Amino acid sequence: MTCSRSNVFTDWLDVTCHPEDSFLPLLESFLAYHFFPVMFAENGRTAYKVGDGVLVLEAKRLFHRASCSGSCIRKLTDDNLFRDYVNVLGTVGHNVTRLDAAVDLYTDAPPFLRNLESTYPDDYFSFGRKALRVTRLYSARQSDRALTGTWYAGHRSSARVTARVYDKQAEAMEKRFEVLPPTTRIELTFRKDYNCSLYDVLMPESLFYTHASPKLLDAPEGVNMVTWEPRGLVPWVSSPVDYTLTLDRFDYRVSSSPEMQKLADLAAQFGDAGKAAVMRHFERMLTSALAEKSHTSDAA
Repeated sequence: MTCSRSNVFTDWLDVTCHPEDSFLPLLESFLAYHFFPVMFAENGRTAYKVGDGVLVLEAKRLFHRASCSGSCIRKLTDDNLFRDYVNVLGTVGHNVTRLDAAVDLYTDAPPFLRNLESTYPDDYFSFGRKALRVTRLYSARQSDRALTGTWYAGHRSSARVTARVYDKQAEAMEKRFEVLPPTTRIELTFRKDYNCSLYDVLMPESLFYTHASPKLLDAPEGVNMVTWEPRGLVPWVSSPVDYTLTLDRFDYRVSSSPEMQKLADLAAQFGDAGKAAVMRHFERMLTSALAEKSHTSDAA
């Protein structure tokens, strides 16, 4: 099947590190510096709104994690910040524990799905020696009743590499009422212990086509089909960038914070009592934060 396609892109990224040598403080500075707002913070998890996506920072006893969705990656890429984000992750020892690499084919999904079904009629697919069970989650398309949806290889399994092929046009309309041209997305998920690296995050073409071609689709002409090799232990090298939150940038962030504006609007309903409530709780939280920072400084 011949059709135009996108370049290979990273569509999800989870990276972990050790709590004693963590990238979380620098990531928090990076996100504050660029004015990405906090959506919630509880139980060691802090979620930031990045474009239409959510970036989650998680602090556990045994590990720290940064989880960046595809929508976050697109926003950071559009703002020319994704390489900087990856550089922050690479400032300490780390592991890429999930990397989704994908390609969009600009073709209608149902014929492509029918071709996959005829290629793997026994509903088993394999990237190597271990066979993965195929799961099909389909429904009838309203326009022509064609069966469309998602074809999975290794759905909800513990396999280190899994695949899904789905109707991106239908998914965009169903979830976001977004109108796309006919689009079929092929997405591979590489999980922990596969030794993916941050180099693969920024340059996923070899990783993707080494595994996807020719079993799911043929690599296009002109693609450098150098067989992918793990580079998870190769040191990450990047130029340091200063994300120190200056008082001027902090002042601007406070003044433009949508959450602060919403609290002000809500407090105004109650007049002086509302103002007192906001000031009282903010002072309590600020006093607690200052005391914790002082304790941390003394301990160091």
